[in-house]
Amino acid sequence: MSEPELRQEIAQLRAEINKVDDWANGVFSVLQEVLPLLLRKNPDIAAILEDSWRAAAERFDLITPPDEQQVDLAQPATWEFLEPKKILYRQLDVLGVWTKR
Repeated sequence: MSEPELRQEIAQLRAEINKVDDWANGVFSVLQEVLPLLLRKNPDIAAILEDSWRAAAERFDLITPPDEQQVDLAQPATWEFLEPKKILYRQLDVLGVWTKR
């Protein structure tokens, strides 16, 4: 592969990564808008997610930096996998969605 072809392929890959990133951010934005409404009306589901997402947030804070991670496919623990749960858990906590036990 020539250098110009390689540069073109890299540019195409970067464009695809940006599209996927925008799509993922859009999905996350929808979750942030919808989840507080749904969870306030379904406290049993909220309690289950609260426990699960709190554990993910705590695990996120404990795992090693991304370049030193060990990935266990049975229990994914990458920063990228855990971070959305951590963000949603903490945001929903600030919004008062979680029941106070």
